[in-house]
Amino acid sequence: MPKIHYFQRYSSLENTVTNNTLQLIARVYAYSTTQASQLLTELTGEPIEIGVEINQQVRGEGSVPDGAIIQRSFKILIESKVDSGVDTEQLLRHADSFFEEDQKILLLLTRETIGELEEEIKKQVAVKHPEIIFKNVTYETICGAVVSLFQEYEYEMRTLVDDYVEYCNDAGLFDQSRFLMRIVPCGHSLEINRKYGIYFHPSDRGYTRHNYVGIYKDKAVQALWKIDSIFDADFDKIKLKKTLVEGRKNDEYDEKIVNIIKAAEIECGYDITSGHRFFCGLPVDTNYVKSTSGGIQGARFVNLRDVIDDFDDNTSVIADKLKDKQWE
Repeated sequence: MPKIHYFQRYSSLENTVTNNTLQLIARVYAYSTTQASQLLTELTGEPIEIGVEINQQVRGEGSVPDGAIIQRSFKILIESKVDSGVDTEQLLRHADSFFEEDQKILLLLTRETIGELEEEIKKQVAVKHPEIIFKNVTYETICGAVVSLFQEYEYEMRTLVDDYVEYCNDAGLFDQSRFLMRIVPCGHSLEINRKYGIYFHPSDRGYTRHNYVGIYKDKAVQALWKIDSIFDADFDKIKLKKTLVEGRKNDEYDEKIVNIIKAAEIECGYDITSGHRFFCGLPVDTNYVKSTSGGIQGARFVNLRDVIDDFDDNTSVIADKLKDKQWE
């Protein structure tokens, strides 16, 4: 069944990117004002307090009232850029839109950092509005900040966040695919997945681009491989017909695809003779253990660059280093 997404795809126009990013922040806010505050604080670099502060007997100007309920005001204006260049004059006009807020922050969202231009814009903003904080934030930074907000048991929010990260990757807002390992629960098929170096799933099931497959069973990733080729294939018991989806065009995996189709039926009772996609590579054993209780509900993505120091794209090196790591 095709995956249902929280965030609109089909377009990388800036208004769609902006809408999806604001939708993410709104959903976090609806779930927890504390976590929304943490997210905005990390993105802006300024302490953002959401909600009221309730205090007892706080001394004021010449008096000590019995209580005080305070709501500090802030305003964060956002300009999103995807394909168009940075318009400094536009940002300066945005700076004129602040009023009497306690905190005034202007964020520019971009694919890549704008480098020295950030400091130049800060200086120009400060000439007229020294109280305004200007900051450039990448979409990758947003993803990194929101991923760390939620625990494993906060399943719905983690699913929401995963979909935003997938959206950013799919829309080309940043490319993390070369570092991504997709951990896939294999169950009965794990041994044949490992034997042939092929993972399969229905062709109409969506997925985010990734460079590595990690096959999971019994609370551990037991083997992984770097994806060499991805094929959609049909086998009528005589002839294999395949279409290259991504990767290297070759016939080297034909025999393995045929063999895993046969083995899936005999050993697992799966009919994958048609309508399936095959992720092919050279498997290497590992033991990347899930430290928390319970299994996984579906595929998980791990950014290997965040897990392994001095990341090396050699599969054997990755597999060896993961043996010393754990994940939640």
